[in-house]
Amino acid sequence: AKNVPLPLNTEPIAAALNSTDPATALAVALVAFHGLRSTEVREIKLVDVIDGRLRLGEREIPLAEPVRARLGAWLDQRQERWPATANPYLLVNRRTAPRLTPVSRPFPWKGLQFKAQSLREDRILEEVRATGGDVRLVCELFHMSVEGAMRYVAALGHPAFSGQEPVGS
Repeated sequence: AKNVPLPLNTEPIAAALNSTDPATALAVALVAFHGLRSTEVREIKLVDVIDGRLRLGEREIPLAEPVRARLGAWLDQRQERWPATANPYLLVNRRTAPRLTPVSRPFPWKGLQFKAQSLREDRILEEVRATGGDVRLVCELFHMSVEGAMRYVAALGHPAFSGQEPVGS
C-alpha cells in the first residue's frame, strides 16, 4: 500500500506560523504558503531573496504577504543577533552564524507537532482540492513530477476527505 498523504490539523500550523521564534515562523510560512521542501528552506541564501521574490534555481516565487512579514521579522532578529556574520544562508543559528554552512535538518522544526514534509503534503493536498485536481498546475507550483502529483490527486478519494467529491478516477 502506498503512503497516502493526509491533511493536518490546522491548529498546530497556526500556532507555528505565529511562533515567537521568527526563524520558526518564517520556515513554516515558506512551506505552508509556497510548499517548499525543508531542504530548499535550509539552502536559501540571502541573495536569493530580492524585492519580495524568492529565486530557487530556475524558479522565481513571489512571496505571499504573510511570508514577507515573517521574513522581515527574521531578518531584523538575524541582524540584531549576528550583525557581523558572513554566513550567506537566510537561516542561521548560534552554531552556523560563525560558519559558512546551512542550518541542520532539525532547525527550526524541532519541537513542532508536525514535520516540514507533512506540512508540504498538506499544502499540496489543499491545492489539488482547490484546483479540482489540476495535475499540470500542481507539478508547476510544487516542482514535482506528474507521478508525484497523481499521488495527491488519488489521495482525495481517501476517507479523510469525507464529504468531498473524489477527484480523478
